[in-house]
Amino acid sequence: MGNTKCAVTMAMGWATALCLPTLAHASGQLPIFPVTENFKSHQACVAALEAAYAEDRKQVAPLTVDANGSRRQVEFTTKGVKRISSRSARYDATIWYHNGGLRADLPEQQIETSHSYEHRIRQCDGRTMKTSGERGYTMSTFDPVETADSPKR
Repeated sequence: MGNTKCAVTMAMGWATALCLPTLAHASGQLPIFPVTENFKSHQACVAALEAAYAEDRKQVAPLTVDANGSRRQVEFTTKGVKRISSRSARYDATIWYHNGGLRADLPEQQIETSHSYEHRIRQCDGRTMKTSGERGYTMSTFDPVETADSPKR
């Protein structure tokens, strides 16, 4: 009985030790589980990559600030659709979403901005496209509220 209790205690200790560092992180990510799709041809698969690229570009939005101080920006990072070989092409892109607002509850008013992203990898091998990637977020950032008498940076 003593060995069983010791083994359970050790297992709980290891589980706690492995999980605590994860809980302390100020960022996270979840995988986008791989999905495959078959097309009529390799050319049709590459056309789908190009269409995804065009659709992602439409999401880009410059920084906008509302009258209440809310802000939004969408950034896009990619090298576009790349040919790997005559029967293989790849589209790897990350879309960043930045959303923020005034934090009047802090001692000095600040703008808190949250940052999240979606990273997708789409690859055509022959007529089959495999899509995978991840969704995640990073720690919020804080910036001082700019006023007319704020020093210029």
